[in-house]
Amino acid sequence: MNNPIEQIQMYYDEMTKTDREIAIYIINHPNAVITEGMNAIAKHTKSSKSAVSRFAQKIGYSGFTEFAYEMGRFLISHDNSETPEENDPVRRITSAYANYINMIPESVSREQIDRFADLFIKSNIIKIFGINRSFNTASQFKQRLARVGFSNVMAEGDSTVIRDYMNSSVKGDLIIIFSTTDNSKTFAQMFNEFKSTKYKIVFITCNPNLPFKKKCDEYIVLPRISKDSYATFLDDQALLMIFVEILIEAIVRKANC
Repeated sequence: MNNPIEQIQMYYDEMTKTDREIAIYIINHPNAVITEGMNAIAKHTKSSKSAVSRFAQKIGYSGFTEFAYEMGRFLISHDNSETPEENDPVRRITSAYANYINMIPESVSREQIDRFADLFIKSNIIKIFGINRSFNTASQFKQRLARVGFSNVMAEGDSTVIRDYMNSSVKGDLIIIFSTTDNSKTFAQMFNEFKSTKYKIVFITCNPNLPFKKKCDEYIVLPRISKDSYATFLDDQALLMIFVEILIEAIVRKANC
């Protein structure tokens, strides 16, 4: 049976801002597709009927009618197969996050964390970058570092300024980049511009296959929770925030050695 939720997730990274608003609303309120219809969805997402119709086409349906039909079939089937835990959003979501947090040690080794901490301690200036929502993680990392006594750290979220900083960085600098997928290919373009660098680069992501990974001194891949949720859009940034705490502990430990 066609799973409309998986269809939405499949195309989510390619969506416009409006499409994502529609996607998030539908994922969180799947019954609205059946009970409220296109007009109500457009109103709730501050879009339009045509935008909702185009959304359905972008994720592989002939239009909203076919999308609503498949959603109805899916919900009927799913309602009959859910366990009590799956019916409880608190249990479902906290369990999902707990499972993915527990996957971090399988994705990132202790040795890789130690290498990162060693790079950090030996660097003169640390520049932490993240674009859009990933800048929140970069900013949080900077603030946490400041609280434990590191003042040689800056954070930036503007792509133009990041490009300038990367171009002007020198030997002894450490560049740390947070980007869940680099879906916009912003960093891919930057790495193409800078063929060789004297500074060190650590890239922290949920995408294991970015084309510039070999240009990084450390390429750290975290589990991607957003690709494994049918009931709501769980946030990869949450795992990055948890990982920041792991990095802080490793840095403090290394500094005290």
